[in-house]
Amino acid sequence: MTAAELRQKKPEVFFIKTKHPVEEPNLDLLREAFIPDTDVPVFPETVTKDTRIYPLSVTAYPSVLGRMTAMEAGAWAITKCHQQKWALELDNFQCCLANLEMDF
Repeated sequence: MTAAELRQKKPEVFFIKTKHPVEEPNLDLLREAFIPDTDVPVFPETVTKDTRIYPLSVTAYPSVLGRMTAMEAGAWAITKCHQQKWALELDNFQCCLANLEMDF
């Protein structure tokens, strides 16, 4: 899955780059740590109960996020989770991305 396909299939899902890990799902903390990216240039303005924002820290995945956008990394992680038949949740996305980080 590509980032464009992810945006089309799941418009409520945002993978964003952050300056540091954000442990709590707190919008103020996410806004503060947000790093603009080419495919998510501003923090999502319309946040509803269906919106899912997954923060990916550049300190945790410097090689991955240096080579691709957070949306591209998230789409890759979703694809890997589907292949492994894992639940689509942040912990599993982080596991996939940690393995990719080690490969880089």
